[in-house]
Amino acid sequence: MRLRGLLLLCVLLAAACSQPRAREQFIRSDGSGEYSFPLELSDTLQAYDISFFSSLDRPLFVPDTLVSFPLQVVWRSPSGRYFSETVYYPADSLRVRYRSGVVPSEAGEWTLSVTVSPEPEGFRGLGVICAQAN
Repeated sequence: MRLRGLLLLCVLLAAACSQPRAREQFIRSDGSGEYSFPLELSDTLQAYDISFFSSLDRPLFVPDTLVSFPLQVVWRSPSGRYFSETVYYPADSLRVRYRSGVVPSEAGEWTLSVTVSPEPEGFRGLGVICAQAN
């Protein structure tokens, strides 16, 4: 009986040591519009889902015409190669899926740099969620 309890404890400890399925990072706005997120994409056989999240403090009783705002996104690979694009963040969303099923071409730490320019009024900051795709 004691051996079974010890074996169960070992199994639980081993499961607790696994990497989490998702990682979140949030950077508060300092007004510069520059955000940089390190993403550990060490498994080139794993697909990842990448999402952005943010919030805007918006006036309650004032009409707001902001529909979306641009994000200039730059990926930098572990070997230093770059890819950039502009995407649009819907102003009424807290979280948006940026890319689904991303499979890294290189293993290691990638950098996801995002420029929000101009930052919309009331912009609180930007976050990224990197999750293993199902």
